[in-house]
Amino acid sequence: MQVSDDIADFGETELDDLGDCLFGKPFLAFVEEEHRGRARALYFHERDSDGRLIAFAPAYVYHRHVPLTFRIGEFTGDPALVERAPAHLIVGVPVRLRSRIHATGPEALRTFVGEITEWAAANAFDAVVLPFALGSDGALAEALERAGFARAFYEGDFYLPVAGADIDEFLSSLPRGPRKRLRNDMNHFLRSGIELVRPENADELAAVMADQHRALMDKYRRPEVEFTEESFRRFDRLVPSATWCGARTQDALAGYSMGFHGHGVLNVLRYGNSGANQDDARVYVNVGYVEPVRIAIELGLERVHFGKSAHHVKVLRGCLHEEGFVYAKFLQQDAQDDITRTFARLDAQNRHRFAALSRGEQP
Repeated sequence: MQVSDDIADFGETELDDLGDCLFGKPFLAFVEEEHRGRARALYFHERDSDGRLIAFAPAYVYHRHVPLTFRIGEFTGDPALVERAPAHLIVGVPVRLRSRIHATGPEALRTFVGEITEWAAANAFDAVVLPFALGSDGALAEALERAGFARAFYEGDFYLPVAGADIDEFLSSLPRGPRKRLRNDMNHFLRSGIELVRPENADELAAVMADQHRALMDKYRRPEVEFTEESFRRFDRLVPSATWCGARTQDALAGYSMGFHGHGVLNVLRYGNSGANQDDARVYVNVGYVEPVRIAIELGLERVHFGKSAHHVKVLRGCLHEEGFVYAKFLQQDAQDDITRTFARLDAQNRHRFAALSRGEQP
């Protein structure tokens, strides 16, 4: 196994064979540059005798907290556990939280997981953590279970399957309730007089999007922003498949969403709004859901992924979800025993919370 700390060590297209744009070179280049100075990127990989990539996993070592990134102390509600074992190797990508370890088959995957864990132990890490592995990734689940990782349900990753040649055909593919709600959302937006726009790039709107992002972080009492004006420009510069949706009044941006696509999937990553005329105009749903679906239809994509949170809004509009799990292996046995017990409790607790929020109830 080899370990690199520079995404430039990989060819322009060789990561495309992994089949997931969240693990492609453009997005990883954005994360590496965006988090520079706050996190060290690591790329575990193996090549065959011909130099072909046969195993790959990105990971991060955080030196400073980055807003909205996973913190196991917050997840467990047990800061003391983390203080006892503070050095964590975080396997997976941030921004759209996703943990995958790519290998050529189940046996190779188990071996690769073991090599990553051994590397972490040899380099004075206290734990290896995968913050969001999809439940549909059965091979990874088996490999991590065999390696002694504890597992707990975290959240659902919401998505809409894309069907039809246009938005009307897509709506016809939905059950009656979500179809009526989305149509109602679209009608509210049309009556508002606000215009849907698709900026070609982030340049003209980066400052406004940064302001709206900051306002959203303030609303949810986050002490600092995740993205700055330069972050939006950086994403646009490094990710060729970036998508931008906007809602514009006569003289201002009422809201935006940003995403990117590849391998049949559009990932909607972030949303912001001006705070004015939001409820009646349904800016959030139109910019964050309807317009990305339109883009996906035009591009011939199969799914739009919206991530977690806003559970009931998503469910009412027909979103399905994949289960996301946190996996952790602490390298001291007493700490691992503690995290295993904690995760067993959290699994049931988080499932109850997710189900309640999806029904529109407070857990």
